[in-house]
Amino acid sequence: MFIILYEHKLLTGIILFFLLSSIICQIAAGVIYQNMISQTDNMSDTKNRTLNQCKEKYAGYYKLNGKMVNTDVFVDRFLQGICFLKIHLSHLPHISGQFMMLSVLVTGISVCFSLAAGNTLFQIIPYYLISILGLYLYFSISGIVDIQEKRRILKTNLTDYLENHYAPRLETERENAMEEGIKKREKYAKELFKDDIVQKSVPVGSVSVESFSRQNTFTGNSGTGPDMEVLEPVVNQYQEELENLLEEFFV
Repeated sequence: MFIILYEHKLLTGIILFFLLSSIICQIAAGVIYQNMISQTDNMSDTKNRTLNQCKEKYAGYYKLNGKMVNTDVFVDRFLQGICFLKIHLSHLPHISGQFMMLSVLVTGISVCFSLAAGNTLFQIIPYYLISILGLYLYFSISGIVDIQEKRRILKTNLTDYLENHYAPRLETERENAMEEGIKKREKYAKELFKDDIVQKSVPVGSVSVESFSRQNTFTGNSGTGPDMEVLEPVVNQYQEELENLLEEFFV
């Protein structure tokens, strides 16, 4: 009964190739999703390159948009962009189904050729068995792997981590950077003001820097009166430089 499979080796080989390809596509997608799901339990120290890219892209959007990031949409778009051998992972289940349909199609063509060659119904039963077993394996593995459920779990884990763990960390880093920038700005501004006051307000050779400092101390100047008139042009002169300094620390 199975002699007909040996007589048509080419058609039999094509049927088995499409069948195995269908099964491999489902298993590959399931393994990749399951690996990423297990890595999401320790996202801080994950070695998965895809998940690290997700964190880097999210941090970039977070800083660029000022923490206004729709995490659900971001995760959806990121999952759609995951590739395996330059094939989008979300397309593998569809490709698997196409391979399975091609296997059934070639089986039907083989049956037609066999009937045209004068073979009996009993002789072509192996082709029907291959189709039935192939469909059984396809739907069984599809149910076991459950790619859609794994994708849903992965999306939930990523969304939870990015919103509840990673985003607060980015906000803390942003606040620390702002505080550090403000401190450096104040320090830099004081140095600029001091240097400019010494150069423009104290006549060279007439009053020393120490005398000028003591004079301000004894007169009780605290930033009002004539000193403000001196500071105003200094502020205007270095305003642009200070703004550039702020952008350097905050961006």
